[in-house]
Amino acid sequence: MKTSAIVLSSVVLLVLVVVAPAWAQGMVGRPAPEISAEYWLNSPPLALKGLAGKLVIVEFWATWCPPCRKSIPHLIELSKKYASQGVVFIGLTDEPRDGVEPFAKQMSMTYAVGGGTNVGAAYGVEGIPTAFLVDTAGKVVWAGHPMDPAFVQAIEAQLKKTPPTMMSVEDKALAKVLLDKAEEGLKKGEVGSAAAALARLPKVADPAQQERVETVRKMLAEAVAVRAAEAEKLIAEKDYYKASLALTQLAALGADSEQAKKAQARLKELTGDEKIKAEIERGRREGQAANALAEVETVGQTKSTAETLAALDDLATRFPDTNAGKAAADKAKAMRADPELMKKAMLASADKDCKGWLSMARNFMKAGLKDKAKSYLDQVIQKYPDTDYAKEAKEMLAALAKMPAE
Repeated sequence: MKTSAIVLSSVVLLVLVVVAPAWAQGMVGRPAPEISAEYWLNSPPLALKGLAGKLVIVEFWATWCPPCRKSIPHLIELSKKYASQGVVFIGLTDEPRDGVEPFAKQMSMTYAVGGGTNVGAAYGVEGIPTAFLVDTAGKVVWAGHPMDPAFVQAIEAQLKKTPPTMMSVEDKALAKVLLDKAEEGLKKGEVGSAAAALARLPKVADPAQQERVETVRKMLAEAVAVRAAEAEKLIAEKDYYKASLALTQLAALGADSEQAKKAQARLKELTGDEKIKAEIERGRREGQAANALAEVETVGQTKSTAETLAALDDLATRFPDTNAGKAAADKAKAMRADPELMKKAMLASADKDCKGWLSMARNFMKAGLKDKAKSYLDQVIQKYPDTDYAKEAKEMLAALAKMPAE
């Protein structure tokens, strides 16, 4: 928008009319051009595509414009009145931040303000202030002066004609992700994660999503009831560890959940008995050991024999009193009793170690550092005596003996 044209139009609007000029009416019925700004006040960056489903007021204004200043208190009042009904007010100006920000604070502007923008040209703006009412489908349905009584009438009429969904595109996407996560958690029997996902849901007004929310909530309630019954059954069977797992999940349902409070009280009751507490701890360690052994067996397929043996030894040392710990010790023992396997492991280890040691020895020999070279060659011979690497190391030692003293 050109400053001279805007000044002239603003004066005309101030002195003469508050009705929409013909150029503004020309936008009615057309898709609203996308908005953008170099900076935003009172809001994160906004775009119409992210406000689909809401009614949006796009108003063009400037700090130097008297009728704009006069309309700001009215717009603040309207934005507060209609915000809860899904109406978003946005003021756009082409002015820089250093002039707009202090002005906005002085005027106590609470609605979104975007500055440094040239979007007015796309809307055909020839005078300010001018407001455009954009419906839930992104189409301009009214345009004119924000002080025109018809402005409020247009908002009221549009609220009845196409009520906002109260959800942005981003909120709809977030709701879908969280509902997917809740359903996935329920399929796995993880009622705690399902409840956590539902707790993070934005306010859902979309009818289709609302129906899905109610379905998932019902599924969660049923799963919680089943899990609570399972916990009591496990307690009756004296399987206290598994019972504690079920109760822990229920206890994570949230501070407002009655079932969570009951589960927390039941857990406190169980752990108050030292014998039961010891049983739960024993079960916890068995579970940790079993998970660790499963990981070693899975990862071991891509690890060397030496690395797998080290992992099994570590597991057996950390969990000696568990079934998984004993299984790890037995597995390590069986591996070491296999001569063919151990020979392959030794050769693999020799290949890894000796190449580096021999390379270091050669470098020290070239540098004339005989003692350092000898230390690496001795390592090869002592650790892997029956290998080709040891043979090579002995040949290098013979060559080293012929070298002049350092």
